[in-house]
Amino acid sequence: MSDERYVDTDEAEDVAGSIRHALRCADFVSEDPQAWKWGILALHSALQGALVCHLTTYASPLGAVRDPEKWVHYFEQPRQNKNLKPPKTRIMNLPELLESAGRLGSCGGFSDCKKIEISDAEFAWLKRIHTEIRNDFVHFAPKGWSIEVSGVPQIGQVIARIIKDIHDCGWGFRHLQLPNKDAMVLDLDRLARATWSA
Repeated sequence: MSDERYVDTDEAEDVAGSIRHALRCADFVSEDPQAWKWGILALHSALQGALVCHLTTYASPLGAVRDPEKWVHYFEQPRQNKNLKPPKTRIMNLPELLESAGRLGSCGGFSDCKKIEISDAEFAWLKRIHTEIRNDFVHFAPKGWSIEVSGVPQIGQVIARIIKDIHDCGWGFRHLQLPNKDAMVLDLDRLARATWSA
């Protein structure tokens, strides 16, 4: 096929892209109410991806997977075995990632990195977005649905702060080129100030 196209990305670029998309949706909700869905999904994606970046160790994907013992076993095996296949990568869900990031020394690359501060109220809010909203958006059942969106700007502020804290730890976005990293920090500032005016 002569018109094949590819896009290169990685986990850190995906976070930056999700932040940009959330900002686009914040600007677009007044024109199209369906943009709320994609904005909330982009916020969720940005936060989950940033937490994965923060928690993943030098031995990727350790730090962000649900079954680390399988990965440790895989890494400890001699490489001479050509039939050895890596385990399936099962990333923790958002509430599990939030809990892990809230522990001292959670940063995948630096044992002395501060924990990511997430209050109990913020945790409950973000968990609810994951379990009650994000999952229903992704697996949309045939139904009518009225969703309160008045709290989305505050959710955006919390998510922007958490991702900025992850950035400031110095590990999660280490692979981003400096101009992209600087642009992401500016976007996080815009996200923290976004009004999502309808």
